[in-house]
Amino acid sequence: MPPYLSRGRRNAALLLSATLVASMTSLATKPAWAAPEEAPENPIFLTGPNEGAANDIAMRYLRAHPADFGVRAADVSELSVMSSYTSQHNGVTHVNLVQRHKDLDVFGAVSTVNIARDGSVIHVGDALVSDLTEKASGSASLDAVEAVEAAAEGLDLAEPKNAKVMSRNAGAAKATVVSDAGISDEPIPAKLGWQQTEDGLRLAWQLVIDDSSDDHLWNAAVDAETGELLNADDWTTHENAEEIASNLGRSATSTTPTQLSPANPGTRNPVQDGSSYRVYNAPKESPNDGPRTLVTNPADSKASPNGWHDTGTPGGKYTTTQGNNVHAYQDQDNNNAPDFGSSPNGGSNLSFDFPLDLAEHAQNYRDAATANLFYWNNVIHDVSYLYGFDEVSGNFQANKFGKGVGGDYVRAEAADGGGTNNANFSTPASGGTPRMQMYLWPGTQFGDPNQVVVDGVGSFNASWSRYSTAPTAAGLAGQFVYAGTGCTAAAYPASLPSGNWVSVVDGGTTACTYLQRTQVAESVGAKALVIAHNASGAAPVLTGAMTTAPVTIPAVAVTQANGATIKAAIAAGTVTGTVRKNPNHPGIRDGDLDAGVIIHEYTHGISTRLTGGLGVNCLSGDEQQGEGWSDYVALTMLLDPKFDTADGQRGMGPYVLFQDDRSGGGIRPRPYSRNMEIQPFTYDSIKTGGWLNNTSLAVPHGIGHGWASVLWDMTWNLIDRHGFNPNIYDGWNTGGNNLALQLVIDGLKMQGCGPGFVTSRNAIIAADAALTGGENACIIWGSFARRGLGYSAVQGTTNRNDNTEAFDTHPSCRGDFVGRSAQPALNTVIAGDAAPMKFKLAANRGLDILASNSPYSRLVDCDTLKTVNPSGPVTPRPTPVAASNPGNSKLSVNANGQYNYVWKTDPSWVGTCREFVLTLDNGFQYRTYFKLIAG
Repeated sequence: MPPYLSRGRRNAALLLSATLVASMTSLATKPAWAAPEEAPENPIFLTGPNEGAANDIAMRYLRAHPADFGVRAADVSELSVMSSYTSQHNGVTHVNLVQRHKDLDVFGAVSTVNIARDGSVIHVGDALVSDLTEKASGSASLDAVEAVEAAAEGLDLAEPKNAKVMSRNAGAAKATVVSDAGISDEPIPAKLGWQQTEDGLRLAWQLVIDDSSDDHLWNAAVDAETGELLNADDWTTHENAEEIASNLGRSATSTTPTQLSPANPGTRNPVQDGSSYRVYNAPKESPNDGPRTLVTNPADSKASPNGWHDTGTPGGKYTTTQGNNVHAYQDQDNNNAPDFGSSPNGGSNLSFDFPLDLAEHAQNYRDAATANLFYWNNVIHDVSYLYGFDEVSGNFQANKFGKGVGGDYVRAEAADGGGTNNANFSTPASGGTPRMQMYLWPGTQFGDPNQVVVDGVGSFNASWSRYSTAPTAAGLAGQFVYAGTGCTAAAYPASLPSGNWVSVVDGGTTACTYLQRTQVAESVGAKALVIAHNASGAAPVLTGAMTTAPVTIPAVAVTQANGATIKAAIAAGTVTGTVRKNPNHPGIRDGDLDAGVIIHEYTHGISTRLTGGLGVNCLSGDEQQGEGWSDYVALTMLLDPKFDTADGQRGMGPYVLFQDDRSGGGIRPRPYSRNMEIQPFTYDSIKTGGWLNNTSLAVPHGIGHGWASVLWDMTWNLIDRHGFNPNIYDGWNTGGNNLALQLVIDGLKMQGCGPGFVTSRNAIIAADAALTGGENACIIWGSFARRGLGYSAVQGTTNRNDNTEAFDTHPSCRGDFVGRSAQPALNTVIAGDAAPMKFKLAANRGLDILASNSPYSRLVDCDTLKTVNPSGPVTPRPTPVAASNPGNSKLSVNANGQYNYVWKTDPSWVGTCREFVLTLDNGFQYRTYFKLIAG
């Protein structure tokens, strides 16, 4: 066995085994050419082949090498298998071991040991705790019900009512299910274990509370002795409201081609159930990318063998937007339950083709939006299944066909009333039912969405209603009638106009609800309702319980002052006018039409379930990259080279921000691009004050966007090497984009609990070693190194301020130029002169051997040779400058395979130092440093 590295050293270098996984298929594209004399050294596994079951091998390995993971033998003496499963595409078994003390789990102390088919230990991702015996304290003075009461107090929830024990298991953990107690939408599971704190381990009750008062799924730990709230993780992942608000007015800063490539052909193995859906199908992300398409039989027979509407169980066949993978419905009243009749019905033919007019508000095409939400939830289910997020690894299905614990299909809530300009995803541990909540985007940056026009009086801006249809652009014209509170039919005049007329009623909800007023108005014949607000300030957004058939007339509200003006005009005589969509407003938009947002939210469930394995949610720390994985999977699934380019600008969520195309700035601090002038992120950008203008990237959204930036670069570099496949359903060995997505999914399975950037980088490199034998190691190393996550980068903890970036590649992926001093020595050249840069390959391979954007140079500090900004700020770091040639010279090669690239330096570089980097198409790099002197 190779020598075992210390924990700190493992953060700097990943060791994998020379034993390759059997039956690997190479990509049928460019060969992995040798550089300089032979193929780059493959990463190596931690051990060679081992005998026995994977679980036993994993257990033995950790117990044999505790010091490598910063613990002692006693700390791993009570390891227990939390979950274990095998990925079919690469034969890797992922064994998730939890630390235990006195027969109780140490919460979050999970180690993921990855075992190859032949028993080799590939990679270990760990979050183990040292000195368990010395650090553990506390006794169980509280029972489970008392723990729920303590948690409610600590989380500032309502006081629990009638909390009762529904079930209790024997055993040390005293696993208990407590009733919802009026504070949770679901019964509350609770169990005893050890919670990590700054003062050591404390005996604690761990509880999961699905907050019925807000959009939170709390995983709370309460001290079992004192009732103190020790920890609270929100398993509902929201977008950053402040960041979105600051970007609502952001517009596109560049243009992209308008022509899209042919539609993604979808699965090669469809379920022939006759289903059809008129949707924005891939590669279309949203209405920005073109019209809807009628897609037929899209379910993949491997991922969804019974199609999308059949759970394969008695009574589990639906004609609505419900099935084995997802139930999509509207939840406009935010009660976490389907609104009345809100799952669109496709009939016996499963035809989900509903009208949609983008010139109108979103409330007028709810069924079309909900069908789009159902379609995309199923697409990401099927695609992620093909890449390894299947039943055994904890995917989301009602029926897992005997391969896992079912009942955890996605509840996808369209037009959710919990907020605006946002979306979220709640991921309970395996077996719990996740929830996706998609919101409307009212476009308040354009003013109020509606308007009340009173003939001869004026036009008045108006708010909108969640429970009713919306005013149309054409509007509803008629006589205005005042009806007091409007709570009963008796409030209306005895004589009402014939034809179209508009009801005007007083605001306030003391007498009755807004919904009741609207129902009454509809019942007496009104064709629209205007609420005159009863208090100063903005007119309210109208809400109401959606437990009965929805009203069919539009309802809006105006301010108190404008309401008084309208009521005065009615009192003075017959008044006519129009209730309409504000002609200056583009229309309320629905996130359910943005596939990027849908995939982003769903991927929160994927990254949470796969990291650390089933039974634990353990993405934590300031370097938590959940937002990054979510952005990345969305962008990669929708990638189209005729629409997206490596060095162009790609925004996340441009449609919901009312931006015109994918080049819009989106909802992130900066759009995605391999061009570092557009996306300047490097590893040290995560530090406090490390972002542009000495600001700080938000946790987790801003920091996550940095992680996605690195993965986006890696994907394009793999596409450069292996080509692009427009069909994301195809295997990992059919295109660079398919390969990249596979490696990212595999990396999630391998990285273990509480990963930071370096840990997750190592897991992706390990994933490539297991899948391809390390064929792409140098490309991946180079991608990470360019963003400061190179070989010498140090993660420290997952605190945002104790990392150190480095821009070097792995030593086995680097060579020296012929006739130039090897790193770290400095060569000298007169600034402005041409510098021949020679390197030797085993043979003449022709001239098409360089990677994209190669070669380049980058400014470094002459003393430390580090890539730092001489003006002080961390971001932006000096960006790579494409090398240029003097005159008409180009890369040349002689018969013996010696290459020469003549680099033309810039006279303005005098007195500075630069690193010159030439990258081959397989990721191997030649590097050296120069000092530019005066002539």
